[in-house]
Amino acid sequence: MRYFLSLSRTGSITKSAELHSISPAAFSKAIRVFQEEIGHELTLPSGRGLILTDYAKSIVPEIESVIQQMDMIKKKADTHVFDRGSYLRIATFEVFSTHFMIKALSEFFPDYRCDLHEAIPGKMEELVATGKVNLALTYIPIPHSDLDHLKVQEIEMGIFGKKSLANKQKLSDLRFVVPICPIEGSPNKVKGLDGWPDDAFSRNNFYQVSMLETALGLCREGLAVAYLPKFVVNIHNEIIKREHQLIELPMPKNFPKTKSFVYLIKRKTDIEGTEAKRLAQAIRKFCR
Repeated sequence: MRYFLSLSRTGSITKSAELHSISPAAFSKAIRVFQEEIGHELTLPSGRGLILTDYAKSIVPEIESVIQQMDMIKKKADTHVFDRGSYLRIATFEVFSTHFMIKALSEFFPDYRCDLHEAIPGKMEELVATGKVNLALTYIPIPHSDLDHLKVQEIEMGIFGKKSLANKQKLSDLRFVVPICPIEGSPNKVKGLDGWPDDAFSRNNFYQVSMLETALGLCREGLAVAYLPKFVVNIHNEIIKREHQLIELPMPKNFPKTKSFVYLIKRKTDIEGTEAKRLAQAIRKFCR
């Protein structure tokens, strides 16, 4: 099939044979064998060369699809070799990828190869379910029949900004920077990626951004506040000059007391291995 695809693209046995590092005679024989297996003529002579029949042209897309699927199966088989002990494939959103995974990889996965996919809740469940990643991290779980959401660590959320904003007494006085990506399918009516309880409290969403680092930059400049996990701000403040560090601002009165948790997402059919256990340990250490 690969030889046939090469022939369909080059229109030359000689050029196709060179691409596959075999002789033109061996290549021609392979095409004849493939033609017999298909049971239909694929080529016609044309001067010193040949051309594809209409039927051959019509099956090129199907052959390409088969080759892509075979390559994907092989890639998955190759990847599986690394899944136990040296390869971490994970999906999460920027809250964890920027302010947690660096610490986790450094201390708990120093010798691991890592594929880190940034995805919003719902999409990360899809990546785990389809096997594109093995694990995911979230604090906004979206139910999925094929997945387990393992509750690992309770986290505290808060409103954070510059110290100069601490005298703002009303929620309406604060300009919030919020994620621009909406959440779909959340069972607790959460609409925003930061987990703010929109159904209970409205706020002034003055800035909408797609990058957490942009949100933190606006907060450092005193232009906005953000609703964030405390562990993110703690890690942020470790590497920022004192004058740019963020503090926790008072929560509005009667704000609903909701508990947030970090969830480790895995397929129900995937046996919990070393990577999941180490990741859970990292969560318990750094997400407090």
